[in-house]
Amino acid sequence: MSNPNTGCTAFASTADGCASGLIPHPRSTLGRQERSPATAEPANLLVAFAIWITKAQTARSRRAALLGLLELDYARLDELGISRDDLLRAMTSNAQAGSILHAARARNSSN
Repeated sequence: MSNPNTGCTAFASTADGCASGLIPHPRSTLGRQERSPATAEPANLLVAFAIWITKAQTARSRRAALLGLLELDYARLDELGISRDDLLRAMTSNAQAGSILHAARARNSSN
């Protein structure tokens, strides 16, 4: 007779480690990891790939927005408080484009 909660079978002594005289069933998973490390790697790889895809899409959207601003004429950019040089500087620094343009607008609005 086996206990489904503990994975132990009856008719054993308590010296074998199971409570109330039960010994571990040979096919029991108690004391073992539920997943081997090899099965955890594909999940991590998939997560890393999904993060990489998300970052690539974000960078592409940022580039498209900055290129759209770059197509505006000088007068419109001046109304926005930025210049073409500010846009080019923002395009070369990938992740900080927003902060560069914000600083440029603040600097140009005080003039």
